[in-house]
Amino acid sequence: MRIKKGFWVWGMFPSKETNLLNEIKAKVQNYLKSPVFETHITLTGPYLNIDKTFLNKLKTFGESNSVIMLNVNGYDFKKEVFKSFYISIKNSRSLKKLRKDIYELNKFDLENNYSPHISLSYGNHEISKKEILISKLPELNKPIEMSKIALVEVDEDINLWKILECFDLN
Repeated sequence: MRIKKGFWVWGMFPSKETNLLNEIKAKVQNYLKSPVFETHITLTGPYLNIDKTFLNKLKTFGESNSVIMLNVNGYDFKKEVFKSFYISIKNSRSLKKLRKDIYELNKFDLENNYSPHISLSYGNHEISKKEILISKLPELNKPIEMSKIALVEVDEDINLWKILECFDLN
């Protein structure tokens, strides 16, 4: 069962990557109507509760971990509201290690069939529209830098994705 309300850790991007991803997302959302959300890659969660100790650990984690490069598979989509249309990311060794290290800070369901991606649109959209859209988007042929981690409060029932804290990776 999908948990719709809780806290997640997202990966965020430096300005250059964010601007490029937001341009692509704007084109996608102009074609496929979607709720508004920050451009991100979900790393861990959900956590039903968080505390100041976890926040402090996350801050220290950011300070002691490096920026990582995310290798792109390309555009993809599913018949799922929150994976409606996205950029698929390779589940690399560095991404797996990052997730495992965050798991050590505060346990979550590490074995939840993690499928790394950067969402471009949420919603129920026709497959044919998504297939057409892929041909209209720029080719993604270089890695994307992930330079921050953020703690996010989520309530999918009211389309809430609120960044509570954001920490730079070194």
